Amino acid sequence: MTAGKLDRRALFQSPVSGDDGYGNQVTGEWKDEFTRWAGALFLKGGEAVLASRLEGKQPVVVTVRADSDTARITPEWRCAIDGRNYNIREIPRRSDNRLYLEFLAESGVAI
Repeated sequence: MTAGKLDRRALFQSPVSGDDGYGNQVTGEWKDEFTRWAGALFLKGGEAVLASRLEGKQPVVVTVRADSDTARITPEWRCAIDGRNYNIREIPRRSDNRLYLEFLAESGVAI
């Protein structure tokens, strides 16, 4: 991976949980954590019928430079690339040269 391949801006967000007034923790809001240059390798998407509705998924492998902020990314987070939200599906793994982090993310799916 070269710096020229990191050609998209990605906004990383973490879920914010709060009390619903009945003692239950609920999430629904997202907190902006940081923005980084990222590379996106779009994989073959798919469609499935769930509850008589067609649902489309778009998996993508996201690559970012490894730093102290990107080391905090977890599968509970999401990232926004080109105005579309992608739910992070795995713990980021380091590249062979340890300069980058890569992870799978999907759009069109539940958190």
